[in-house]
Amino acid sequence: MKKRTNSELVNIGRVGSAVGLRGEFRVTLYAGDSENLKEGKVLLLKRAGKKTAMPADAASDISAVCTGVRLQKNTPVVRIEGVTDRTAAENLRGMEVYLTADELDELPEGEHYVRDIIGYTVRDIASGTDIGTLADVIQNTAQSILDVRTAEGRQVLIPAVDAFMRGIDDDAELISVELIPGFI
Repeated sequence: MKKRTNSELVNIGRVGSAVGLRGEFRVTLYAGDSENLKEGKVLLLKRAGKKTAMPADAASDISAVCTGVRLQKNTPVVRIEGVTDRTAAENLRGMEVYLTADELDELPEGEHYVRDIIGYTVRDIASGTDIGTLADVIQNTAQSILDVRTAEGRQVLIPAVDAFMRGIDDDAELISVELIPGFI
C-alpha cells in the first residue's frame, strides 16, 4: 500500500439539504457505502469552486467533530458541533466534506482506496504487456471502470469486474488484468 501522509485531505462527499430544525444535513458520499463518516470523526467542510452569493455568517472552511450520523432512505444525515439550527445547516449546502488520511478506516485484506492505487501500472497477463498507468477509477452504476492511460496518452477503459481483474500487487504497484483478444 502506498504510504499516505496523515495530514493529507481525502474528499469523501458533499453536503446536501438541511434536515429538520436542529442543524442536521444530508451528505452525498462519493463512495456509496463508506463507513468513514461516523460519530467522533473530525470533518473539514470546504466551499467547492468559486464562492457564490452566500450569507455573511457562512464560513468558508469549517473543522468540526461529527456528533451524530443516522441513515434516512440510505442517505447519511449528519450533525456536527457548532451547527444547531436549520439556517446554519442550510449555509453548509454544497460544501465538500473531507477527512484527514489518518481518520480513514483500515480496509480488509484485498480492498483498496482508489486514491492509493492511482499511478499503478496495469498489465495484461494474457500478453504480458503493460497497458499503461491507472489514471482514475470511474464509479459507474453497473460497475467501476479503470481509466488507464497508455504511454502514448490514449485512454483505455477496462471494467473492474472479476472477468477482467486478476489482482493488485501493492509491493510492485501493479494491477493485473486479463483482456479478451481485440479488447485494445
